[in-house]
Amino acid sequence: LMRADPELAVRVATSVDSRTAARWALTFSRVAAAAGGVDPVAPAAKREVLRPEASQLWKLMIRTSVPFIGFGFFDNMIMLTVGETLDCTFGVAFGFSTLAAAGMGQMVSDACGITLQGFIERFADRLGLPDPKLTLPQQQLDFVKYWMIFSRVAGIVIGCFFGMFPLIIMPERQPRLVDQIADKLSSQCRAEFQRSVKTLHFKRGEKLLEYGQESSKVFMIQDGSVEVIGRDVDRLPFNVCTIGPGHAFGVPELNRPSHVDLVAKDDEVIVQSIGKFEYLRIMATNEEAMEIFTGARSIEHQVYLRSQGQNLAIAKPQAQKGTGKTRMFASLTQEEKMEVLQFVRTEEAVNFTGSKGEGKVTFFARLSEEQKAEAMLKFQERVAERLARANAEEQEALG
Repeated sequence: LMRADPELAVRVATSVDSRTAARWALTFSRVAAAAGGVDPVAPAAKREVLRPEASQLWKLMIRTSVPFIGFGFFDNMIMLTVGETLDCTFGVAFGFSTLAAAGMGQMVSDACGITLQGFIERFADRLGLPDPKLTLPQQQLDFVKYWMIFSRVAGIVIGCFFGMFPLIIMPERQPRLVDQIADKLSSQCRAEFQRSVKTLHFKRGEKLLEYGQESSKVFMIQDGSVEVIGRDVDRLPFNVCTIGPGHAFGVPELNRPSHVDLVAKDDEVIVQSIGKFEYLRIMATNEEAMEIFTGARSIEHQVYLRSQGQNLAIAKPQAQKGTGKTRMFASLTQEEKMEVLQFVRTEEAVNFTGSKGEGKVTFFARLSEEQKAEAMLKFQERVAERLARANAEEQEALG
């Protein structure tokens, strides 16, 4: 039909991609060769087949790998963006793991890859990629087939590498305190805990809690800073401390009027809140989760409560993994970190100067659990002594 109609032959030839045209040419050549008694794909041992030149092989690699660079790029890009979005939304809402979110992102990525396959191949054909001009027998050489497989693998690897660019623009996420607590709960308690936790937003200057207000909730800071403002002996306000992401506030066992104001310090502050009754009911059999919350409370605030007559003990750091010692160390100022490191009896700890970017948190994280607990406990005791001495001097001056 196409021999009888040259215009039809031209339209068909321009409508197919290079791969389809090559497959048709191979099929037609086999038919023609069979009619003449020649096998076009006979082994090289039986027929003289010239080995492709180096320039042909490089052209073949470029022509073969470029479409797979596109496949790898879109596959990784879609998987990362969709997986991260699912982890930040449905993962938080329903409590499934980051790996589950990554798997769902891969499902979406594979589905999109099937849809984009034809588009990527047509786009690659229009790039004017070099033609290696291999004969059909050369294309059937084992070496050439392995070279094409290698080119595809190289293309996928390069594409996946560049497809990781969303990691550059994604903000670094630290595990939220509420998620750390939820991870230590059983599946039933985790679901109940996540249903009970409410996310609250505050603007600069707004109060999360007022002095004298009945304190019926505990707070977990997700983003922004909050000032804890207490009262001195003359009932004048003063800043007890500033708490930020990863800190907790509130004593679940106490239902009394608050001794402080909690005031949003940044333009936007995001906190998770849960009622004390619900918190205690859920945590009744989950001591490890309770310890994470207790370890996230500010030392200065606990000392302040003791000075106000509250019968509270400062949470003693536990020599167990996952109890928040490294996270508490990371939240300290540079001066406070240096003070903690004074209690670590190693030669490397003495070499820090107190400047930023020295790797103090990384060093502290590598310490044994016993070393961490001992250093943090001594630091807490020193802070308590310092605040108690300041309060005594202030009362003596007033007296």
